Amino acid sequence: MTITVEQKIAQAEAELARLRQKKRSLENGQKIILGGMLLAAARHHPDMAKWVIDEAARAPLREIDRKRLAPLLIELGGKMAMETR
Repeated sequence: MTITVEQKIAQAEAELARLRQKKRSLENGQKIILGGMLLAAARHHPDMAKWVIDEAARAPLREIDRKRLAPLLIELGGKMAMETR
């Protein structure tokens, strides 16, 4: 059975889509790991907590994302206040 040019194109497009999904999955995993490291550092180092709070204030975030971050930023702000006493 001979594969047509259209079938070869479809196979190549399917492989490209699979590779793009694999890349997105890798990048998402990296973001999760890095985010966890950043949060751990911010919870233990007031300077890092301040940086996270400042960056969140400057970042162009959607309102829903700001609401999700609010409890964390309050926590980090409280930890900063405790450290400076």
